[in-house]
Amino acid sequence: MSAALLRPGLLAGLRIVVAGARGPGHHGEPDPAGPAAAAAQACRDLGADVASVELDLHAGEAPAEELAADAVAGALADEDRVDLALIDAGSMFAAGPTGAPVLALAMQVTWDVSRALAEQSFLKHAPAQGGLLVLLAPPPRAGEHADGARAGLENLARTLSIEWARFGTRTVAIAPGDATSAAETAELVAYLASPAGAYFSGCLLDLRGGA
Repeated sequence: MSAALLRPGLLAGLRIVVAGARGPGHHGEPDPAGPAAAAAQACRDLGADVASVELDLHAGEAPAEELAADAVAGALADEDRVDLALIDAGSMFAAGPTGAPVLALAMQVTWDVSRALAEQSFLKHAPAQGGLLVLLAPPPRAGEHADGARAGLENLARTLSIEWARFGTRTVAIAPGDATSAAETAELVAYLASPAGAYFSGCLLDLRGGA
């Protein structure tokens, strides 16, 4: 991707929400070296207004639907317009339990936050506004169920792209590889937020390189 494409001020005036999870004992901002934090900073650097949604998984238990809705409402505050929302399912793998439960946890939390964003922003002002929902899968090294999460997020992106198309809302999934850097993921998210990214909906952007 050409650096010239992501010119200064490219995302000026856009409203972006980045949602991630933290586990017990993890406080404050998400991992500063992680892809979600990198994407948030990249979008800020390009002029976007970025808000964060942080979910405490309470020792591996998915937050109730109401808690997810409250977290989204708190991040949106008085500005309910969202142009792009990034949901980092990889952070849910890191914060949640090991084994099969983490797959159900990641999918449930992703859906709860997606629905809250839709109700409070994307669908609320349709069809005049719309927006883009980006689902970030965990890399293969995240564990034995990482591929299941990727497949689930891809299916969710494809399904919602059809169901929410009439509301002007698009959905895309990103599958990073083990060698994908946070900076590369951040650049892709910024690209999707730009006018050039308006083509994409209902697809998986696979960065695994055959992994």
